[in-house]
Order: sequence, then C-alpha cells, then structure tokens
Amino acid sequence: MNSAIYQGWVRHRRFTPKQHHFRYQMFLLAVDLDELESLNRLSPWLKLDRFAPLSLHKQDYLDGEGLSKVAALNKVNQLGGEGVQRVMFVGQPRCFGLYFSPINMYYCYDEQDQLKYLLAEVSNTPWNQRHYYLVDAPNESATSANDKAFHVSPFMPLEMQYRWRFSAPNKQLALHLENWQQHKVFDATLNLKRSDLNKATVRNTIIKLPSMALKTVAAIYWQALKIWLKRVPFIPHPNQ
Repeated sequence: MNSAIYQGWVRHRRFTPKQHHFRYQMFLLAVDLDELESLNRLSPWLKLDRFAPLSLHKQDYLDGEGLSKVAALNKVNQLGGEGVQRVMFVGQPRCFGLYFSPINMYYCYDEQDQLKYLLAEVSNTPWNQRHYYLVDAPNESATSANDKAFHVSPFMPLEMQYRWRFSAPNKQLALHLENWQQHKVFDATLNLKRSDLNKATVRNTIIKLPSMALKTVAAIYWQALKIWLKRVPFIPHPNQ
C-alpha cells in the first residue's frame, strides 16, 4: 500500500519587517487516490465519508467536486498540466468532525511514476476561500517559482513570489516554501517521517495529536495576535 501517515513538524519564519518564528508538531494523511475506497477497511478509527476520530470526507476537497483521482486530474488539466497517471493526496483529515487545512498537497506522477507536479490547494481563514497552484517538480539543485495570487495572511502583501523546494514523499516528506519580495520575507518548512497506515499507527496518532484541526486554527489566530502585537502592518483582504 502506498498510503501512509506522516508525522513531524512544521516551522514558520518571518524575517521582515519584524522577526517572528514558531514550530509545531503535526501529522498529515497521505492517500494514493487509487487506494481511496479501501480506507474503510483499514481501521475503525479512520473512515471515508463517515464519522470517526479521523475521517476523510470527499466534499472537503477540490472545491466540493470531491476528493478523487478524476477531480484532481481535472484540476491539473484546468491549470495547464498534462500527462499525470497517479496522484498522492497529502493533507489533513477531519479530526472528531472538525476540519481546517491551510494547505493540501496532491503529488502528481507521470507514466514512469516520476514526480511531475505538485498541486497545492491553499485555504485561508476566516474567509474560507481556496486557491490552487500547479508547481513543476524541481530538480535537486533548483527551486520552482510562481507569483503569489491569493490573500492568505493579513500581515503579508499579495505582490510576492513563491519559491518551492520539494521532492516525492518517501520515508520522509520535506517541503520548503519561501516568500520573496526583492529579498526573502518569510519561509515555511514541513519535515515529516512516514509510518505505515494501519490500526496501530492511526490509534497512536489520535492519542498523540488528538485534534489537529482545532490546534491548527487556534495556532493561526494565536500567532496572528503575536505578530500584531509586534506592530507588523495589517494588510486587509483586497476584495473587502
């Protein structure tokens, strides 16, 4: 089975106009979308489209089109991608019915099973909007870049460039994202280790990190308050 659980940490670092950084433990569920329908047989603690301590509800993803390989391929094609044969979803499930995920990642593989794209599904709060970036998989010595096109943080301008560095998830999942505006303003790093997806790992994850969605939202607002107290300029949503 290609599906797995990844556990580790996420780190954010802001370099200007005021320095600010934090690091939290987290986990992400990785599901090969060809294996999606088998989730209900893996563990009583993890279900598809049914309530459980951890659950994946298809409607939570891909603009309500539903979490599926077909929907992911449709989104890739809409954004100009082609030649994708396999998709690995990596993101947050519902935890005891609660769901919020700042970013879900869809690793897209070609017919030689080589990583070709990363489809990034980015959400913001409290606006509950989504935006999608299709990022070419970089080689080992390069980064992939695209313009920021979506308001995420009220303390970060829209006129920035994203620079991505990542590789195909294996024993480790590593992703590094930088925000540039003439110089590096901010970066975020994911560093997670793989565990097999089975009854024991699902149970242990729930015990260790019982409510990831609630923790994620609380952390966003707590860190926003700390940044505001440092008098970092507030940037309102461009459409409001």
